[in-house]
Amino acid sequence: MTTEDVRVRLRTKLEAAFGAEEASILMDRPPGGWNDLVTNQMLEVRLAALEHKLIATMERGFRNQTGRLMGAIFVALGVSAGISHA
Repeated sequence: MTTEDVRVRLRTKLEAAFGAEEASILMDRPPGGWNDLVTNQMLEVRLAALEHKLIATMERGFRNQTGRLMGAIFVALGVSAGISHA
């Protein structure tokens, strides 16, 4: 029995059980075509890209936060040095 024979037999059973439209949904290609299906490999690539963006954003935020904190510390040291000399 060929693959096409199996497909025809399966479609016939699906049509009998669920109707022609439902059998078409189950048997035919996805509405946007096979290229619209997402594979695990595609998801891994997209997740890796998102991970790199997230890490870059976090590192940039940490650098900015550290710079502001150091600035505040230097200002506080300057103010306390000015107060102690007065």
